[in-house]
Amino acid sequence: MKTDLVLDAFGAHVPEMVQAARVAEDSGFDGVWVFDHFSAAVSDKPWSQDPFVALGAIAAQTSRITLGPLVANMMNRHPVQLALAVASLGSLAPGRVLCAIGSGADPISRFAIEHHAIGTQILPVRERRQRLLETFEAVRLVLQTDPGQPVHYEGQYFQISGLTAVASPGPVPPIIFGASGAATIELAARHADGVNIRRSAQLGEQIAAIGSIITARRAEGQNFEISVFESMDMTHRLGGLFEETQDLGVDRRTMMVFPPFQLDRIREIGAELALLR
Repeated sequence: MKTDLVLDAFGAHVPEMVQAARVAEDSGFDGVWVFDHFSAAVSDKPWSQDPFVALGAIAAQTSRITLGPLVANMMNRHPVQLALAVASLGSLAPGRVLCAIGSGADPISRFAIEHHAIGTQILPVRERRQRLLETFEAVRLVLQTDPGQPVHYEGQYFQISGLTAVASPGPVPPIIFGASGAATIELAARHADGVNIRRSAQLGEQIAAIGSIITARRAEGQNFEISVFESMDMTHRLGGLFEETQDLGVDRRTMMVFPPFQLDRIREIGAELALLR
C-alpha cells in the first residue's frame, strides 16, 4: 500500500510546499497532492494557492513521486481547461501525474461559501454525479485525442465541437473520483480509474459494496485504485492506521498535512514507510 502527502495550501507559501514535497520524495512517500480551493476563508486562513501552479513547481524539483490535484473541483474548472492543466503538468512530470476530480460542495458544506462568493450554482446531488461523469468523459477525450484532430463531445452539461490543438501528446493519467457517498463511490467503480474515499466508520462497508464491480474490472485487465483520504497523525510512526487500512483492500493512503509543515516529522514517517517496501 502506498502513502502520499496531501498539502494544505491555506496559509502556505509555494516554496514551503515544494520543500515539503522534496522531503516526502527523499524520505519514502509515494506521492504528493494539492487540494483545489481558492478561498482560505473556509478555514479562517489568510490565503490559498493554486494547485496546478504549486504542482508545477513541485514537478520541477522532484523526479520520483506521483503528483496531482485532490480534488479538482469540476464546478470551477471546465473540462477542457482541466485537461490542459493536467497535460501541462504531465509535460513537467511525464508518467507521474494522477488526476482526482470532485463534484463540488454540497449546500451544507463549509466549502459552499466559495460557490456562493462567485455565483457558481450548487446542483442537486444526482445532477452533480451526472456532471462529474461528463467531466471525466470530456477530460479523458481531450487527453486521448491527437492535437491535430477535432474533439467532439455532447453531454447534458458540456458541448465541445471541433476543438483542436489543446493538450500536448503524452500518457493519459489515471482519473480518480473523490467520493464519500455510496452512489458516487459506485459511479467511480463503474467508470473511473480509481476512487478516493474520505475515511469514516463506514469505510469497510463502502469498499465491500463495490468489491464485485472492482473484481470484474480487474479480471478484464482494467486498473482500479482505491485510496483513502484522512489527516496525517503526526504522532504515529506510520502517520496513522496502516495494516488495518491495507487489510480493507486499500491501495493508497492520502494524508493531509498542514502548514507550517513539520518537515522533520514528515521525514521520520517517510523513512519508516520506506522500510515497508
